Amino acid sequence: MNREDLGEELNLKIKIIPDNNRNRPKEFIEVKFITIHNTDNTDSKSDAEAHVKFLNSGGTYEHDGRAITTSWHYTVDDKCCVNHLPINEKGWHAGSKDGNSESIGIEICMHPEIDQEMAFRRAEKLVACLCFDLGLKPNDAVVPHKHWSGKFCPSLLLSGANGKTNWSNFRSNVSNIFNSLN
Repeated sequence: MNREDLGEELNLKIKIIPDNNRNRPKEFIEVKFITIHNTDNTDSKSDAEAHVKFLNSGGTYEHDGRAITTSWHYTVDDKCCVNHLPINEKGWHAGSKDGNSESIGIEICMHPEIDQEMAFRRAEKLVACLCFDLGLKPNDAVVPHKHWSGKFCPSLLLSGANGKTNWSNFRSNVSNIFNSLN
């Protein structure tokens, strides 16, 4: 498969978090991993564009009485992928210093109106493209958020809750796409 053709299938939109936002640390990283998340946002219509608004407005939410500021590199839904941070900049997504300093964060949407399988397929293509572009081996580089923090995330993939795609299938599909690229 041609890398350029696969990239076009992503329907990639670039909507970088503003420079002056607190959730844009503007620290450079050397990417060794790609960390996969589910948004855990099941609000109606919480698609990739809704997450653009969240991140561009500061990316802060309340958890256990604390304000948490977050950012990540891509949000994927069933219609598009949105890039929020340059891939060589740190995001706050992994819940650990190493995870934030060594990985790209990808959030996969999971709202009620989504075609979840289509969102997973789009995310698999994005991850394969990133591995190809960065010279990363998917079996070594693609990790769940749980790898860094112990949090049960990406929840849908780790639980297999949607009945079709689980973590093992997802990584296998990424590897198959990656291996087909030229």
